[in-house]
Amino acid sequence: MSSGQRSLISYFQRKENIEECNNNFIKRKKLNDNSNNIINDSTTNRHLLSNTEASSGMQSNINENYSLSATIITTNDNTKQPNKGEFRCIYRDYWKPTISFYAEMNARTRDVFSTQLFVNWKNAPGRCGTLQKHQESTYHKTAVQNLSFRQTEGSVVQQLFNVSELERKENCQRFGDLLDGVYFLFKHELPHTTLYAPLLELLSKIDRSKIISTFFDKYRQDATYDSTTTVKKLLQSTSEVIDKQVLTKICESRIISIMANEGTNINHHQNFAISIRYCNQDTGEPTESFITLLKIKNKDAQSIFDTIVKELKSKNIDMIKIRFTSFDGAFVFSGEFNGVSVKFRQTYSDSILFIHCCTHILQLCLLSACEDILEAQESLVTLKSLFNFIN
Repeated sequence: MSSGQRSLISYFQRKENIEECNNNFIKRKKLNDNSNNIINDSTTNRHLLSNTEASSGMQSNINENYSLSATIITTNDNTKQPNKGEFRCIYRDYWKPTISFYAEMNARTRDVFSTQLFVNWKNAPGRCGTLQKHQESTYHKTAVQNLSFRQTEGSVVQQLFNVSELERKENCQRFGDLLDGVYFLFKHELPHTTLYAPLLELLSKIDRSKIISTFFDKYRQDATYDSTTTVKKLLQSTSEVIDKQVLTKICESRIISIMANEGTNINHHQNFAISIRYCNQDTGEPTESFITLLKIKNKDAQSIFDTIVKELKSKNIDMIKIRFTSFDGAFVFSGEFNGVSVKFRQTYSDSILFIHCCTHILQLCLLSACEDILEAQESLVTLKSLFNFIN
């Protein structure tokens, strides 16, 4: 006896046991209803049995893919009707009217296994039985193969999502390559707007794997990613990431020191640079980080103080952590009564100390030493005249 036949015999034995249990249950229920006059107003599910056995080979498809269910239904008029049982078919998920030979399959099977319940239990078992014939049919095998494929590959929507996810990861990797190249220009202070496109061309040539060149060829009709707009956006994104990392470390530090200096560029614009010195909580080392470069119109102490405070607060830096301020020796910064350092002390804490910039102190020392050297004085006068002439 084959495994398929043993499965069918076991199946019908369980079916008979279920029907017998259902009949006994109905009889006991009627006795209880007559004795207690209990009326059930709603439909309830009282008994559910589902069982699936696994076999080997194609014969196991009957028990692997179907489950037997028998249910006792209690209606409003106290009539209990056990349903006849069915195989819950995988075909209902696959056989749709849009399938090519859907009509042919329904004509041969009389809609059984697709839209109607299977109830022909008398002719079901055996080698020539209905279930065996259906199992060996093309329709059954096609549906089983389709189910296996969907379980492995997923639905069409899932497959499209997987493809788009892989494409997204590939695009992220290629943009990482572009960012590595443009970061080289940023780090070495090279003109990124003019050297970006030649650099990408060079990377495509030296890439033996042809991954970068394939990426450019694939998206050449939509976007080339070698324009000045792209490199500017990459520069802006890089700046945002670095600023976020630096500000996070500054906020973690318990005390900070502010360093600022004003200067005039070649375009005669007044620029104001702000840096912060703090303790790196990861390494314990003092670290200096550039924060921002601003253009200022007024050079008085109050305007400079307001500019510094506004910029630091916009970056969520706690002003209470300030313990030191470092500027040059100009009166607007180091003045004892109205200097910028005094305003920090008056506004936030009397313990804030002013530190004169060491570089400016060294410059003052050199100028003082050159006063007694005639050649040095003549050189400085010549350089100053040349600078004024060019400027």
